[in-house]
Amino acid sequence: MSRRIHELWRLTIREVEVLNLVAQGMSAKEVADYLCIATSTVERHVENARLKTRTRNRAHMIAHVIQLGILDLGAADSGVKRPVRSSGESEEE
Repeated sequence: MSRRIHELWRLTIREVEVLNLVAQGMSAKEVADYLCIATSTVERHVENARLKTRTRNRAHMIAHVIQLGILDLGAADSGVKRPVRSSGESEEE
């Protein structure tokens, strides 16, 4: 990650952590469960990062921070496992 870019936007460590998980395809609820925080907190981290990066939406923000080298999905997916849904859980929960 480029420290200069990271400092320019002043993304927090937690914002970068949340963005890494979102970039891997996790929903806000999955990120919240994984990090043991509230779903609304995840949404707030994502929105704060989006505002700091001055991007239009989540997809634009994720593409932008990957392009600038703030997120590296090759390294990010090595240690994170998505939560496993039980057979009774739906995608909507």
